Amino acid sequence: MQYNRWGGSMNITKVTEVLEQLIKKIEKTSLISEKKRKRYLREINSLINEYKNIEIPDNLENVYTSLVRKGKELLKGFRADANSKELNDKLSYYIRYLKAAKADFTGNTNYINKYFRVYLFTSILFLALSPQYFGFVLPAVFFIPIFLGVRGIKNRSLTGFNLSLTVIPVSIMTSFIWIRYGLFVISNYREAINQTLNYTGLSPTLATLLTIIPPILAVILLILIIVQSYRAIKCKDLFV
Repeated sequence: MQYNRWGGSMNITKVTEVLEQLIKKIEKTSLISEKKRKRYLREINSLINEYKNIEIPDNLENVYTSLVRKGKELLKGFRADANSKELNDKLSYYIRYLKAAKADFTGNTNYINKYFRVYLFTSILFLALSPQYFGFVLPAVFFIPIFLGVRGIKNRSLTGFNLSLTVIPVSIMTSFIWIRYGLFVISNYREAINQTLNYTGLSPTLATLLTIIPPILAVILLILIIVQSYRAIKCKDLFV
């Protein structure tokens, strides 16, 4: 019997029992490749050990019930005539669901908000800095994936999370180009200012700001990319 944090109690033996039955099914079935079998068994054994020590909050009993129900439904899918790909997809989804639910039970979902914030700032800086060198086509192409990533992260969707990762490589490319320009500005300050003056026709003050600020923002963007990548690793199991 496991006790929740508010003094109530909830038995989570059913979850571990479902997982133990799942292990037996995985070991016997011929519908799963040996490589995937080893990975599934490793992950499920780890989840069994973790779930034995989890306290279930009263407000998450519905999540627990859903875990048990989905697990039992999955067990019924281990038939001789079952579709191998479909079974593997359902098994992978259930394991992701178990990991995400574990984070809910233990109160470790704060990394989602941390990841969301850094992803948002990374996207904004990418959209702001990329038009100068790539025109408006590149930011326009990535606007929809960025928007879907924002919505997906809020809904804890794995697809949304994966879409949010697409901003990283193009942001790296954008930041490096601007940082390279920043190095040119440091070495050729007056020439860089004059180029901006001639190209934009702005006042000297605005031309100076337009020359200096983007490379600084590019450095910030690169830092945000590193932070986003780190937080993505930390919260990758929180999405279903």
